[in-house]
Amino acid sequence: MSERETCVIHAYGLVDRAYSSLSMPTGIGGAPVTLLPVDGFAALVSELDAESYGPGMWRAHAEDPRWLEHVAREHHEVLQAIVQQTDVLPLRLPGIHESPARLEQVLDEQRADLTEGLAHVRGHVELGGQIFLVDRRGAGSEAQGSDAQQRPRSGRDYLRRRSAEAEDREQARLRRQAKVLDAHEAMAHGSTRAVVNPPQDAALSGREEPMLLNAAYLVPRYDLEGFIALAEQVQDDLAPHGMVLEVTGPWPPYNFTDLPERVSAGDTR
Repeated sequence: MSERETCVIHAYGLVDRAYSSLSMPTGIGGAPVTLLPVDGFAALVSELDAESYGPGMWRAHAEDPRWLEHVAREHHEVLQAIVQQTDVLPLRLPGIHESPARLEQVLDEQRADLTEGLAHVRGHVELGGQIFLVDRRGAGSEAQGSDAQQRPRSGRDYLRRRSAEAEDREQARLRRQAKVLDAHEAMAHGSTRAVVNPPQDAALSGREEPMLLNAAYLVPRYDLEGFIALAEQVQDDLAPHGMVLEVTGPWPPYNFTDLPERVSAGDTR
């Protein structure tokens, strides 16, 4: 077989062409990561074995979460190593192309969208903000708990108390909801852009407590310390209400690529 038939090119993301002295991480399957210069930017790429990572393997493993997770994790590790050094525009999986020439053609066809996407994230990183409910009682729970310990004197008293408890829970939920909204608005105001994603379940979050907010914030590199200080103030406000804020990152700006659906990282034809 020819080299073209036995290898595919995987694209991880885009960087400015000026950054040619990056410390390159190891890519998918241990493959080297190199820069493919294109007019206006450069693509982070690896040459991969077609039998292991070509279009046929992607189709064969389309319903195999373990295989997909493994590839996605190694794809992410490359972008994570690069974002520590410079700005990067992540590209979507699957990121495979039949040859460097084909990848250059695809990037050239999508140049306007890709250039705009890179401009949107230049000088920024992504930080995650997740709020968890760690104590359902929250502020004012002691008085409610003391009242609940008194035995009901009749069936009517029991129903009345149950109704009052349900109303208290609903009011507590609404107060928490308002606090979460205030927290997100404060962090959104302290960032360039913000998005809210669906809350993760325990299997993804790694926590048993309910997730009340799962947001991402596009933060200027020069203001990371300022955003963290703001997050600490937000946490101080949430704590009396039984909630905790976790800030993660910095990450590649996955939530802020602004690429249309037609712009993908690869061609699995």
